[in-house]
Order: sequence, then structure tokens, then C-alpha cells
Amino acid sequence: MPEKMLKKVNSHILPAWKICFFSAILVGMLAHLYKITNWLPNWDSLVFRYDSQNMLALGRWFLPVVCSFSSFYDLPFLNGIIAIVFHALSAVCICKILNVEKKLTAFLIGAVIVCFPTVTSVMMYNYVADGYSIAFFFSTLAALFMTSEKPRYILSVLLIALSTGIYQAYITVTIMLVLLKLIDKIIYEKTPFKLILKRSLFMILTGIAGMAVYAVILKVLLGIFSAELLDYQGINSTASLSSFDLPGSLYVIKETFINCFFDISEGISLYVILNAFVVVFTLAHYIKYIVKNELYKKFTNIFTLIVFSVMLLFGAGALAFVNAGIDYHNLMLMGYSVFYLFFLILYERGADEKEKHSKVKCWIIFLTATVIIANQVVISNVSYHKAQIAYEKSYGALIRIADRIEQTPEAEECDKILVIGALENSDKYSVNLTPDITGITDGYIIRADDETVGQSVLCSALNDYCEKDYDFVSGEEKKKLIQNEDVKTMGKWPSKDCVAVIEDTVVIKLGSEGED
Repeated sequence: MPEKMLKKVNSHILPAWKICFFSAILVGMLAHLYKITNWLPNWDSLVFRYDSQNMLALGRWFLPVVCSFSSFYDLPFLNGIIAIVFHALSAVCICKILNVEKKLTAFLIGAVIVCFPTVTSVMMYNYVADGYSIAFFFSTLAALFMTSEKPRYILSVLLIALSTGIYQAYITVTIMLVLLKLIDKIIYEKTPFKLILKRSLFMILTGIAGMAVYAVILKVLLGIFSAELLDYQGINSTASLSSFDLPGSLYVIKETFINCFFDISEGISLYVILNAFVVVFTLAHYIKYIVKNELYKKFTNIFTLIVFSVMLLFGAGALAFVNAGIDYHNLMLMGYSVFYLFFLILYERGADEKEKHSKVKCWIIFLTATVIIANQVVISNVSYHKAQIAYEKSYGALIRIADRIEQTPEAEECDKILVIGALENSDKYSVNLTPDITGITDGYIIRADDETVGQSVLCSALNDYCEKDYDFVSGEEKKKLIQNEDVKTMGKWPSKDCVAVIEDTVVIKLGSEGED
């Protein structure tokens, strides 16, 4: 019977896991309720309000499968709830990986994971928030199976392939969690070097196998559907060693880490101060623990520990090795959340109740983590407030553009639209709240056409909001029209002659593009 089965399942769920799950749900609602109870689109949302998410050309072959369960509509509440729940389940997996038993540690892990800035960025791309959260869950589950006492490497291979097939950036989560577990085993479990080396080799092979399965499936599907990878974030040159640039990749990794935690370009913020304190406190505690327990006397273990610690930076920024020119934006940084776990786990490991000053350490960890959570909840809500203002401002501009088109003679007979340039102050896709939150702007969300991924934000917005039925002009047809003398003499928005009808096409010039 269902109730008996549920009771049996419940009996195997530890109290700490329940605390972790429900803390993530609670804090997740505090952080993201604003978003999931309002329609706060960004530029992509206007294009993908309803879309099959067929992103095979971006290497995300499993994304349409997981997104199909919640429909292909951009549903703020449903997709948002699914995202929060799967981040909560992922936090539980992390508790299991680290063998967390203390309820307060579990509470803090659940809360920190669900309000990490990357989750806010994911919520801004709400049409895939459910899929990306499942990718995060698969990546943590893969790490769990790899690091358990009886590893299930085959399952990990499958989960890595599926997670990467949804969104490639989550491979960094698996890498970081595995490194966290290995470092934890060396320091606190004092695991022998030979066993660490053996497990590490199996984990590396598992990761390679998972990526190989992902690549094989991708190649097969590209062949079946006669598709090609797009020139987006280096996707189409991933397998080419000619694009490998070690100095460039290392620079990207360094800059991404600094910008993620210590960006002071807009001044010193509470976020930066908290991160600096966490780093200093965590390093000081680990060094003290290593010295006190004379772990440095075992050369092989301490050498391995140093190697794994350095690898954390490379693991978090692993995608930079794929393409040194990658735009490592916040949506891709969930692996960096693991750095906080080194601090939180000190409540479980380093704050031994028998140790002198243990109570002081516990209070420091608890209070600091609480302030971190509160600050990131605020960052999320400020982000959504900015998104609302940007949407309302853009909606006003959209109505003005639609009115201008309707006032243009012969525009009613046109079924195509050519958008030249973009509105001023519509180029930024991140808002600097330290850290940058991708998917939000202080400007307009009506952006320039993106022919690489085949989308026109203005065309989609006019069709959805103003009952138009335009096809947007691109490619060679667009280049030809731009060179038309009548188009060249047009003024830019909001001048009176920024809209014209050329043949069967409405032409609107929002800014400069391809005229030279």
C-alpha cells in the first residue's frame, strides 16, 4: 500500500535531511517568492514564452525532455517551485555526501544553497529554471554516488551525461563536490594516501566516461537531425585542441573567482566583506587543525591536500579550459557555491564540543552564515525589483513602437519586420549588485536581434503583446535591406522617420548596425 511504502521511505530519511530540505524551501520562498508570484521576464523570456527548448545546437540535448514535464510555457510559479524543490533535494544530497548529522549544519547548507546568487540568475531564465535545477540535482547525485562508501560509478556516469546534456556548466558542481569530499576525508577522516589515490583515479575515469557518453549521444543526435553546433560560447569548437589557450584560461579562472566573491568595482559591499571573512576564517581553522593534529608529518597526504586545494579553483572554472574566450557569467557559477560548504562544515567537523573556545567558533560560524543568507535573500529581492522596473520601462517603449508602426502608411499589409540596432541602454545582461546577477538589466529588455541563436526580442514582443504576426528578417536579406539607400537615410528611435515600409517589410531603426 502507498502509505506503508511512504512510511518505510520516511524511516530512512534522517532528521538532518528533513531540516535541510525544509530550510531550503523556507529560505527559497523568502528569496524567490517575488519572482515566482510575478511575471518578470527578461529578453529571453519574451522570445521563449512558449518554446520546445530544442537546444541541440547548443549541446543541450536532454533539456527539452526535462522541461516537457512542466509544459514548454514560461510559468513563473510552477517552474519556480520546481526549481526550489530540486535545489532543496540537491542540498540534501550534499548533506549525505558530507555525512552531516547536526541539524543546524543541515539547516545552513540548505539555506545557503537555495539563495546562492546563481539560483537568482536561474530564476530569471524561468522558462528553463526547472530543467537547470534538475541538472543541478543530477550533478550532486552523481557526486553522491561517486563518493559513497560503495561507489556506483555507472550511475554517476549516466547522471553526469544527463546533467551536462541539460546545461554543461553543472559539471563544475560534480567536480567541486568530489574535491570537497576528498579534502574532507584527508583532513578529518585521515584516510590513507593509497585509498585516496585509488578513489581519485576511479572518480577521474568516471568523469571522463560521463563526458564521453554525453559527447557520443550529442554526436549521434546531431547526425540524426542533420544539425550543427552553433558558434556560441565556444560550443562548436569544444573538441578542437586548436582553441586551447592555457594562459588565457588561467586568466579567465582568476578573474571569474575574484568577480564572483571579491568584486569591489562598485565599492566595498557587505557581500565582499563576508566572503573575505569566510576565506580568512576557514583557512585559519584548517591550517590550525592540520598543525594541531600533525597532519603535515604525512608528506603524501599533505601534498595531496595541497594539490586538491589548488584544483578547487580549476574545478570551479573548468569550462574556461574549453574556451579561453568564454563569457563566464553568473548563470554558470553554481560550482562556486561549494566554497561556502568548507566554512559551513566547520560547525560539524572543526567545532568539537570538547575543544577550548568551541562555543565561540560555533557562534561565529552560525552568525556569519545567517548574515550571508540574509544578505543573499536581499540581493535576490533587489534583483527582482530591478527586473520589474526594467520590464515596465520596456513595456512602455514597446507600446510606443507599436503605435509608431501602426501610424506608418501601408504597415498593416506587411508580414515581416526588420529591426536595426537596439534601444540605447539595452546591451547589458547583468546588473551589478556584487556579484553581477545575469539575466537582469537596469536598462531595456528589448535587445538587438541575435542571429546566432535565431531570435528577435522586439518581433516576439510585438507578436505576443500587440497581436502582430511578424516574421523577423535576418541573414542575407537583412544585409541587403540595410544597404538600401532609403534605410540608410532613416533616423534612429525616437525620431519621426525611424519607421518605414520597404517593399513588404516594416523597417524600424533603433540604433546603428552594419551601415559602414
